Amino acid sequence: MGYKQYKREKIMKTILKIGVPLLIVAGVTVAFKTKKNADDRDRVVLQVTAQVLQTAHYNNVTLDDNFSSKIFDEYIEKLDYAKRYLLKSDMQELEKYRYKIDDQIKLLNFELYDKATKLIKQRQAEAETYYQQAINGNFDFSVDENFQTDPEKIDYAENQEVLKDNWRKMVKLAVIEKISDMMTQREDAKKQSDTATIKTDQEITNEAIKKVKENYDEWMKRVSQIKEKEWFSLYINAITAAYDPHTEYLPPAEKKNFDVQMSGKFEGIGATLQSRNGQTKVVDIIPGSACWRQGELEVNDIIMKVGQGEDAPVDIANMNLDDAVQLIRGKKGTTVKLTVKKLDGTIKIIPIVRDVVIIEETYAKSSVITSSDGKTKAGYIYLPKFYADFNDRNGRFCSADVKAEIAKLKAENVAGIILDLRNNGGGSLSDVVKMSGLFIPQGPIVQVRDRFQKERTHEDTDNGTEYNGPLVIMVNHFSASASEIIAAAMQDYNRAIIIGSNQTYGKGTVQSVYDYDQLVNGNYALKPLGAIKMTIQKFYRISGGSTQLKGVTPDIILPDNYSFIDKIGEKETHNALQWDMIEQAKFTPYKPQYNKNKVIAASKKRIENNTHFNEITQNAQRLKKLNDDTYYSLNLQKYREHQKLVSDEAKKYDKLGKEKTGTTAYFTDKDKKAVEGDTLKTKKFTRWFADLEKDIYINEAVNIISDMQ
Repeated sequence: MGYKQYKREKIMKTILKIGVPLLIVAGVTVAFKTKKNADDRDRVVLQVTAQVLQTAHYNNVTLDDNFSSKIFDEYIEKLDYAKRYLLKSDMQELEKYRYKIDDQIKLLNFELYDKATKLIKQRQAEAETYYQQAINGNFDFSVDENFQTDPEKIDYAENQEVLKDNWRKMVKLAVIEKISDMMTQREDAKKQSDTATIKTDQEITNEAIKKVKENYDEWMKRVSQIKEKEWFSLYINAITAAYDPHTEYLPPAEKKNFDVQMSGKFEGIGATLQSRNGQTKVVDIIPGSACWRQGELEVNDIIMKVGQGEDAPVDIANMNLDDAVQLIRGKKGTTVKLTVKKLDGTIKIIPIVRDVVIIEETYAKSSVITSSDGKTKAGYIYLPKFYADFNDRNGRFCSADVKAEIAKLKAENVAGIILDLRNNGGGSLSDVVKMSGLFIPQGPIVQVRDRFQKERTHEDTDNGTEYNGPLVIMVNHFSASASEIIAAAMQDYNRAIIIGSNQTYGKGTVQSVYDYDQLVNGNYALKPLGAIKMTIQKFYRISGGSTQLKGVTPDIILPDNYSFIDKIGEKETHNALQWDMIEQAKFTPYKPQYNKNKVIAASKKRIENNTHFNEITQNAQRLKKLNDDTYYSLNLQKYREHQKLVSDEAKKYDKLGKEKTGTTAYFTDKDKKAVEGDTLKTKKFTRWFADLEKDIYINEAVNIISDMQ
């Protein structure tokens, strides 16, 4: 039995040992074997959630009045973060429950939930009338008034009249934004052609109001379609979020989506859908998927009905998109019959045999990149996430895929390898340990500690390396979790040079998913109950410090557009676990053949003297200023004057990221042979290569590889 499986089973046994509470759950299961009741199901989910959190979450807290207050704050923010619905008087009424949630959880009492849900539904219905009055009213764009768009800078409305006026201003701002955009387009059209059809101010205003109304109508419709189970999930997730920001209840449908994201595959037809005006529209077809092979379903088709095999089709008009997707998805080998409306208005029934859909964009891929002077040939591996198919031992695992990409690049005799983990939010812990082992002979990779303060070291034990040459790892503000583990390990070993933003995300915690159906005995009508993604460990660098909150500081810091934005990273989340240290693990750092200090100094000098990097820094300062400016004029002329200043300033940076850097990206021999004859895949790779050649950060990474030789 592997350690991960052992740990999961140990935690599940701990949960099941708690006795009386789960006996109550068992009693519910027996009492309702033949009756599926939403209230009974909610009680079971609440009870199991509370027990799992209390017995297995890393954050060993007491469910008392202080913790109740945390849950209350999370719940209210989730209910109405933007303060568009609730009044001050509503908040005063709900405040009575601030210190009672802990008692209600223990008693399986939903008094706060019932009251708050009823209240928010009422206020949302009232808000729709405020919006309708605003959009159908007379707009005076010459009045000097302003609107604050940052919810953190405003309070709840004193009364309904104030709230109604807030909605008027919000709708007015949306109309002004649309009018301003359309007037700018008109000015551009005039410059390009004297014969262009030019709309009048009134025509633009009328069209802007119409478009805003369509958008708000769609929004109001989605709000009105929020189901009871979604309101319930919101309440449960207020409880989980009070423990830490990464613990989350996953209802059955979300659990399926989570599995898809982790594995990069699902069983279905392979079409991307969008809901608009009550219609479900096809917006993309995944190459190689079931519907792509069948050939009849096309982009812009409207799906009207969904039939399962020989069963009568279900009309999906005005159906929630998630529900429609669940109908269309299904087991490999089964047939779904889609009744679709084509662009020409014809109606057609399209039978599609479902199959496994592979989301190729999820997986690792590589390229060979030569420097602008042609003297250095570097290998580049892009890894969007640390994926793993835990349900299929023959599925895709990122550690195995990266190993395969390394083999391709070694065959090209590259001078060094660049591993790009920018925007990689993490994933599989076991795979990041295996992947780190590809670059060192053996030794510790990461340390973990659980709620009982027991520590364990995850090690690479295979006593061999897949690649021992120059290595550069690219990170940014959004590189998190598993990305931070490998970056920290390679930095501590002195095995790689880490380059990127001044700090990575700072998520130093480990989550595991527990299926409630496995925790509760009996196969009964209340299932499926969903699952919980829960923080069970905190991880630490082999040098002893946690990456929690602090992240990883690169060896070479590259300016980016978020350099001056404060509200990024784990440190900005609610209830984040704190930074701390444990003892250093025993490991032997590398002794690289290059002079690391000289490589870093040379890169810093290039960055300082690079016009584009200087422009990125200036643009980052501009974006910081814009991010802080959340107060907008509702006077059309003043709004347009301000937007023109913003636009003129932005134009100075239009070319950033759009010009070639001088590098050349191309296929490995193995990939070239693999896509030969496949025009679609060839086109995708070619487009990707073009993007790589414009990436100033990759260009600097190649320069660093050159210095490391």
